[in-house]
Amino acid sequence: MLELAILKTYDSETHTAGVQLVGSLTTYLDDISVSVSIPSSAMVVGNYVLVAIPGGNPRDACIVASWPQGSSGGGVEDHGELTGLGDDDHSQYLNIARHDLVARHPLGTVVPHESALNNLGDVNVPSPSDNDVLYWDNAASQWKCKAPVAGGWNASLTFVIDGGGSAITTGQKGHLEIPFACTIQQVTMLADQSGSIVVDIWKDTYANFPPTDADSITASAPPTISSAQKSQDSTLTGWTKSISSGDILAFNVDSCTTITRVTISLKVERS
Repeated sequence: MLELAILKTYDSETHTAGVQLVGSLTTYLDDISVSVSIPSSAMVVGNYVLVAIPGGNPRDACIVASWPQGSSGGGVEDHGELTGLGDDDHSQYLNIARHDLVARHPLGTVVPHESALNNLGDVNVPSPSDNDVLYWDNAASQWKCKAPVAGGWNASLTFVIDGGGSAITTGQKGHLEIPFACTIQQVTMLADQSGSIVVDIWKDTYANFPPTDADSITASAPPTISSAQKSQDSTLTGWTKSISSGDILAFNVDSCTTITRVTISLKVERS
Protein backbone atom coordinates (compact mmCIF):
# COMPACT_ATOMS: atom_id res chain seq x y z
CA MET A 1 0.00 0.00 0.00
CA LEU A 2 1.08 3.61 -0.61
CA GLU A 3 0.54 6.44 1.89
CA LEU A 4 1.04 10.22 1.57
CA ALA A 5 3.01 11.72 4.46
CA ILE A 6 4.94 14.81 5.55
CA LEU A 7 8.66 14.52 6.20
CA LYS A 8 9.39 15.41 9.85
CA THR A 9 12.99 14.25 10.32
CA TYR A 10 15.80 13.03 8.10
CA ASP A 11 19.18 11.45 8.91
CA SER A 12 21.53 11.80 5.94
CA GLU A 13 24.09 9.38 7.41
CA THR A 14 21.67 6.46 7.71
CA HIS A 15 19.37 7.67 4.92
CA THR A 16 16.35 7.13 7.20
CA ALA A 17 13.51 9.43 8.08
CA GLY A 18 10.52 10.09 10.30
CA VAL A 19 7.16 10.96 8.76
CA GLN A 20 3.62 11.81 9.79
CA LEU A 21 0.84 10.39 7.61
CA VAL A 22 -1.31 13.05 5.99
CA GLY A 23 -4.77 13.27 7.55
CA SER A 24 -3.62 11.77 10.84
CA LEU A 25 -2.46 13.63 13.93
CA THR A 26 -1.23 10.48 15.66
CA THR A 27 0.25 8.17 13.01
CA TYR A 28 4.01 8.76 12.99
CA LEU A 29 6.55 6.42 11.42
CA ASP A 30 10.13 6.75 12.63
CA ASP A 31 13.45 5.44 11.29
CA ILE A 32 12.02 4.20 8.01
CA SER A 33 14.17 3.53 4.96
CA VAL A 34 14.55 5.96 2.08
CA SER A 35 14.96 4.65 -1.47
CA VAL A 36 18.53 4.95 -2.71
CA SER A 37 17.16 6.63 -5.84
CA ILE A 38 16.20 9.68 -3.73
CA PRO A 39 19.17 11.99 -3.10
CA SER A 40 19.73 13.51 0.31
CA SER A 41 19.14 16.95 -1.19
CA ALA A 42 15.52 16.00 -1.92
CA MET A 43 14.85 15.03 1.70
CA VAL A 44 13.79 18.44 3.01
CA VAL A 45 11.82 18.52 6.24
CA GLY A 46 8.28 19.62 5.41
CA ASN A 47 8.26 17.92 2.01
CA TYR A 48 5.52 15.60 0.98
CA VAL A 49 6.76 12.00 0.74
CA LEU A 50 5.21 8.86 -0.67
CA VAL A 51 5.60 5.90 1.68
CA ALA A 52 5.34 2.28 0.49
CA ILE A 53 4.14 -0.03 3.27
CA PRO A 54 4.30 -3.68 2.04
CA GLY A 55 1.47 -5.74 3.49
CA GLY A 56 0.53 -2.82 5.74
CA ASN A 57 3.52 -3.57 8.01
CA PRO A 58 5.09 -0.27 9.16
CA ARG A 59 8.38 -2.02 9.96
CA ASP A 60 8.92 -2.56 6.23
CA ALA A 61 7.95 0.99 5.21
CA CYS A 62 10.09 2.83 2.70
CA ILE A 63 9.97 6.35 1.25
CA VAL A 64 9.88 6.09 -2.54
CA ALA A 65 9.30 9.75 -3.53
CA SER A 66 9.73 13.27 -2.09
CA TRP A 67 8.59 16.69 -3.30
CA PRO A 68 7.97 20.17 -1.83
CA GLN A 69 4.52 21.03 -0.52
CA GLY A 70 2.57 23.08 -3.03
CA SER A 71 4.06 21.31 -6.06
CA SER A 72 2.31 18.67 -8.14
CA GLY A 73 4.84 16.10 -7.09
CA GLY A 74 5.92 15.43 -10.65
CA GLY A 75 6.32 11.71 -11.09
CA VAL A 76 4.09 10.69 -8.20
CA GLU A 77 0.96 11.71 -10.10
CA ASP A 78 1.37 8.56 -12.18
CA HIS A 79 2.68 5.38 -10.57
CA GLY A 80 4.32 4.46 -13.84
CA GLU A 81 6.61 7.49 -13.54
CA LEU A 82 8.11 6.44 -10.20
CA THR A 83 11.85 5.79 -10.38
CA GLY A 84 13.97 3.28 -8.56
CA LEU A 85 11.27 0.62 -8.30
CA GLY A 86 13.63 -1.94 -9.79
CA ASP A 87 16.42 -1.22 -7.31
CA ASP A 88 17.38 -4.15 -5.10
CA ASP A 89 17.92 -1.98 -2.03
CA HIS A 90 15.73 -3.77 0.54
CA SER A 91 17.05 -7.16 1.53
CA GLN A 92 13.88 -8.00 3.46
CA TYR A 93 12.03 -8.36 0.15
CA LEU A 94 12.23 -11.63 -1.78
CA ASN A 95 13.53 -11.70 -5.32
CA ILE A 96 14.54 -14.63 -7.54
CA ALA A 97 17.99 -14.91 -5.97
CA ARG A 98 16.91 -14.62 -2.33
CA HIS A 99 13.91 -16.89 -2.83
CA ASP A 100 16.26 -19.82 -3.33
CA LEU A 101 18.47 -19.21 -0.29
CA VAL A 102 18.52 -21.99 2.30
CA ALA A 103 18.16 -19.35 5.01
CA ARG A 104 14.70 -18.51 3.65
CA HIS A 105 13.41 -22.05 4.26
CA PRO A 106 12.89 -23.23 7.87
CA LEU A 107 13.55 -26.85 7.00
CA GLY A 108 16.80 -25.96 5.29
CA THR A 109 15.64 -27.15 1.88
CA VAL A 110 15.58 -24.88 -1.12
CA VAL A 111 12.59 -25.18 -3.46
CA PRO A 112 13.50 -23.25 -6.63
CA HIS A 113 10.27 -21.92 -8.06
CA GLU A 114 11.49 -22.14 -11.63
CA SER A 115 12.77 -25.73 -11.43
CA ALA A 116 11.14 -28.80 -12.93
CA LEU A 117 9.39 -31.34 -10.73
CA ASN A 118 12.22 -33.80 -11.25
CA ASN A 119 14.70 -31.43 -9.57
CA LEU A 120 13.07 -31.90 -6.16
CA GLY A 121 15.17 -34.14 -3.94
CA ASP A 122 12.70 -36.97 -3.42
CA VAL A 123 11.12 -37.00 -6.89
CA ASN A 124 12.49 -39.04 -9.79
CA VAL A 125 10.17 -38.29 -12.70
CA PRO A 126 12.49 -37.42 -15.61
CA SER A 127 10.14 -38.13 -18.54
CA PRO A 128 6.50 -38.70 -17.50
CA SER A 129 3.96 -39.74 -20.13
CA ASP A 130 0.23 -39.15 -20.36
CA ASN A 131 -1.76 -41.12 -17.76
CA ASP A 132 1.34 -42.25 -15.87
CA VAL A 133 0.83 -43.11 -12.19
CA LEU A 134 2.83 -41.37 -9.43
CA TYR A 135 3.89 -43.81 -6.68
CA TRP A 136 6.25 -43.93 -3.69
CA ASP A 137 9.30 -46.20 -3.98
CA ASN A 138 10.14 -46.96 -0.35
CA ALA A 139 13.47 -48.62 -1.15
CA ALA A 140 14.69 -45.56 -3.10
CA SER A 141 12.90 -43.06 -0.84
CA GLN A 142 11.61 -41.32 -3.94
CA TRP A 143 8.42 -40.56 -5.80
CA LYS A 144 8.45 -42.19 -9.23
CA CYS A 145 6.01 -42.66 -12.07
CA LYS A 146 5.06 -45.63 -14.21
CA ALA A 147 2.56 -46.57 -16.86
CA PRO A 148 -0.76 -47.96 -15.58
CA VAL A 149 -1.18 -51.72 -15.54
CA ALA A 150 -1.95 -53.34 -18.87
CA GLY A 151 -5.64 -53.33 -19.60
CA GLY A 152 -6.39 -50.10 -17.77
CA TRP A 153 -8.01 -49.63 -14.38
CA ASN A 154 -10.07 -52.50 -13.01
CA ALA A 155 -13.02 -52.16 -10.67
CA SER A 156 -15.72 -54.41 -9.25
CA LEU A 157 -19.48 -53.86 -9.39
CA THR A 158 -21.07 -55.92 -6.63
CA PHE A 159 -24.72 -56.75 -5.97
CA VAL A 160 -26.02 -58.98 -3.16
CA ILE A 161 -29.35 -60.81 -3.27
CA ASP A 162 -30.56 -62.05 0.13
CA GLY A 163 -33.58 -64.28 0.64
CA GLY A 164 -33.74 -63.54 4.35
CA GLY A 165 -33.01 -67.13 5.34
CA SER A 166 -35.25 -68.70 2.68
CA ALA A 167 -34.48 -69.76 -0.87
CA ILE A 168 -34.30 -66.69 -3.09
CA THR A 169 -37.51 -66.04 -5.02
CA THR A 170 -37.66 -65.09 -8.70
CA GLY A 171 -38.10 -61.55 -10.03
CA GLN A 172 -36.28 -58.22 -9.93
CA LYS A 173 -34.13 -57.71 -6.83
CA GLY A 174 -32.82 -54.18 -7.28
CA HIS A 175 -30.73 -51.77 -9.31
CA LEU A 176 -27.24 -50.24 -9.51
CA GLU A 177 -26.34 -46.87 -11.02
CA ILE A 178 -22.87 -47.00 -12.61
CA PRO A 179 -21.09 -43.62 -12.30
CA PHE A 180 -18.33 -44.32 -14.82
CA ALA A 181 -17.92 -45.82 -18.27
CA CYS A 182 -16.48 -49.32 -18.31
CA THR A 183 -16.38 -52.71 -20.03
CA ILE A 184 -17.39 -55.95 -18.31
CA GLN A 185 -14.55 -58.49 -18.21
CA GLN A 186 -15.85 -61.23 -15.93
CA VAL A 187 -18.77 -62.23 -13.73
CA THR A 188 -18.38 -64.13 -10.44
CA MET A 189 -21.17 -65.60 -8.30
CA LEU A 190 -20.67 -66.64 -4.66
CA ALA A 191 -23.51 -68.35 -2.76
CA ASP A 192 -24.04 -69.09 0.91
CA GLN A 193 -24.53 -72.78 0.19
CA SER A 194 -24.59 -75.30 -2.64
CA GLY A 195 -27.56 -74.94 -4.96
CA SER A 196 -28.61 -73.51 -8.29
CA ILE A 197 -29.49 -69.99 -9.41
CA VAL A 198 -29.77 -68.02 -12.65
CA VAL A 199 -29.64 -64.22 -12.54
CA ASP A 200 -30.22 -62.09 -15.62
CA ILE A 201 -28.78 -58.56 -15.84
CA TRP A 202 -30.64 -55.75 -17.61
CA LYS A 203 -29.18 -52.38 -18.60
CA ASP A 204 -30.71 -49.07 -19.66
CA THR A 205 -30.15 -45.35 -19.36
CA TYR A 206 -31.32 -43.31 -16.39
CA ALA A 207 -33.83 -41.57 -18.70
CA ASN A 208 -35.38 -44.94 -19.61
CA PHE A 209 -35.44 -46.33 -16.05
CA PRO A 210 -36.45 -48.98 -15.14
CA PRO A 211 -34.71 -51.54 -17.37
CA THR A 212 -36.82 -54.45 -18.60
CA ASP A 213 -36.22 -57.99 -19.83
CA ALA A 214 -35.82 -56.53 -23.33
CA ASP A 215 -32.71 -54.75 -22.01
CA SER A 216 -30.87 -57.96 -21.04
CA ILE A 217 -27.11 -57.80 -21.62
CA THR A 218 -26.38 -61.51 -21.02
CA ALA A 219 -27.83 -63.03 -24.21
CA SER A 220 -28.15 -66.81 -23.69
CA ALA A 221 -25.41 -66.94 -21.05
CA PRO A 222 -26.77 -65.31 -17.86
CA PRO A 223 -24.72 -65.70 -14.65
CA THR A 224 -25.47 -69.21 -13.39
CA ILE A 225 -24.60 -71.49 -10.48
CA SER A 226 -25.56 -75.08 -11.14
CA SER A 227 -25.55 -77.51 -8.20
CA ALA A 228 -22.54 -75.69 -6.71
CA GLN A 229 -21.70 -72.79 -4.43
CA LYS A 230 -19.85 -70.59 -6.89
CA SER A 231 -19.27 -69.86 -10.56
CA GLN A 232 -17.12 -67.62 -12.71
CA ASP A 233 -17.33 -66.69 -16.38
CA SER A 234 -14.87 -64.57 -18.34
CA THR A 235 -16.03 -65.70 -21.79
CA LEU A 236 -19.37 -63.87 -21.57
CA THR A 237 -20.63 -65.30 -24.84
CA GLY A 238 -22.97 -62.88 -26.59
CA TRP A 239 -22.92 -60.33 -23.74
CA THR A 240 -23.27 -56.60 -24.27
CA LYS A 241 -20.18 -55.69 -22.28
CA SER A 242 -20.06 -51.91 -22.66
CA ILE A 243 -21.52 -49.72 -19.90
CA SER A 244 -21.85 -45.94 -20.21
CA SER A 245 -21.52 -43.56 -17.30
CA GLY A 246 -24.90 -43.21 -15.62
CA ASP A 247 -26.35 -46.48 -16.94
CA ILE A 248 -28.64 -48.46 -14.63
CA LEU A 249 -28.24 -52.22 -14.10
CA ALA A 250 -31.15 -54.34 -12.89
CA PHE A 251 -30.72 -57.86 -11.43
CA ASN A 252 -33.50 -60.33 -12.10
CA VAL A 253 -33.60 -63.86 -10.65
CA ASP A 254 -34.85 -66.26 -13.33
CA SER A 255 -34.71 -69.35 -11.11
CA CYS A 256 -33.29 -70.53 -7.80
CA THR A 257 -33.18 -73.63 -5.60
CA THR A 258 -31.72 -73.93 -2.09
CA ILE A 259 -29.50 -70.82 -2.21
CA THR A 260 -30.62 -68.10 0.23
CA ARG A 261 -27.92 -65.50 -0.40
CA VAL A 262 -25.74 -64.80 -3.45
CA THR A 263 -23.18 -62.16 -4.33
CA ILE A 264 -22.80 -61.19 -7.98
CA SER A 265 -19.54 -59.42 -8.84
CA LEU A 266 -18.85 -57.85 -12.23
CA LYS A 267 -15.15 -57.24 -12.91
CA VAL A 268 -14.93 -54.20 -15.19
CA GLU A 269 -12.25 -52.18 -16.90
CA ARG A 270 -12.82 -48.45 -16.55
CA SER A 271 -12.68 -46.47 -19.78
